[in-house]
Amino acid sequence: MSFLSAIAVISLAVMFPVLLLLRKSGAPGVGSFILACVFSTLCAGAGLASTATPPWFNAVVGSTLMVAASLAALNGFREFLGRRPLGSTLLVATLACTMIVLGVFIQVFENPEPSFAFSGALAGLVYFITGVTILRHWSGQKAIAPYVLFCWLSALAVAALHAIRVLGVATDLGSGIEPQIWATALVAARHLMMPLFLLGVVLLLHGWVIANLRHLIAHDELTGALSRRAFMAECERMSNAAAGFGRQTAFMLLDLDRFKQINDQHGHAGGDAALGHFTRIVKQTLAGRGFLGRLGGEEFGIVLTGVGRPEAIALAEAICSAVRTTPASNGKGRAIPLTVSIGIAIAEPGGALADLMMQADLALYEAKATGRDRLSIANSLEAASAASARALAGAAAQMRAAAMAVTSAQPLSSVG
Repeated sequence: MSFLSAIAVISLAVMFPVLLLLRKSGAPGVGSFILACVFSTLCAGAGLASTATPPWFNAVVGSTLMVAASLAALNGFREFLGRRPLGSTLLVATLACTMIVLGVFIQVFENPEPSFAFSGALAGLVYFITGVTILRHWSGQKAIAPYVLFCWLSALAVAALHAIRVLGVATDLGSGIEPQIWATALVAARHLMMPLFLLGVVLLLHGWVIANLRHLIAHDELTGALSRRAFMAECERMSNAAAGFGRQTAFMLLDLDRFKQINDQHGHAGGDAALGHFTRIVKQTLAGRGFLGRLGGEEFGIVLTGVGRPEAIALAEAICSAVRTTPASNGKGRAIPLTVSIGIAIAEPGGALADLMMQADLALYEAKATGRDRLSIANSLEAASAASARALAGAAAQMRAAAMAVTSAQPLSSVG
């Protein structure tokens, strides 16, 4: 079986540098998985050298390394799933006791199979616990679901393999099979299952890294809201889906009032704190009913489907109230009062998204012009042509730029 041991050693050795590279990604549990790979490689190496070493070496040292690999893998998954890892004292004590028991077995029994059965039972129990840990504490992230399922099945398969081996020693399981074939099948499965299990671990960590990169790309770093690009893509998707089901699409444009004053009075750190606080308040009020995106500066957007005019108005009023009554903190014990102006537009099924956003922009400008800390809802898209909407949007943009220029030249107390 030396060629199977060689295959296992080569497979595990190839995974080792990959795991080392993944360590730089900050993925939780990588250090423990690296140890599991090292112990598994040494265990396979002990099997490869079994023809040149005394029988007790593989039965004691190789089996202890196998148990060590299983414990390291369990710790890796506990860390990956946000659980507290097993303490080093417990791990060292377990491995020391395992080695002592295996040494006693070798002295008592002339056949090393009882030693392999004991270590296999212990390793199988650890892998079974690993499978249960994965099942109980997995957060349900869809991006890595296939890899988590693969690791869970692999852990249970390794546990079942060790259980079969133990039963084969304790009972007549496999008695109807040629002993050499039975032993060869078990050894082959044991050598090949560990590389397969660790391959699942590598795929899981790669999937986690890719999912996190996609999240970083799709979300604004400061506020956690969707980035402008991701938000627009979500708007297109929801608008098309709503049109297919004959539902309305609601778009809200939100703008923090007097944000320049916040930056001037509390510094950019205070402004950043205000933006983060504002985003959390809006998300809590939304409660998963729509998507929030940061369009730039202090301007945000919300898109919802299947929401009519009354529901959109009620939600916007709730956001205005929540922002008004929950001031932010500048981190130095000073409160930062916030208010928000909201422009709302409702599109009937099949309405153009660009026109919907123009209508919301005009409504926002109206809310700003009539006193801020309020909402304004645009007329239906049928009430004005697209050309008129574009003209009004252009005029609103020019008026807003002029207002900003005047604001920057006035004292803070007079900024409106």
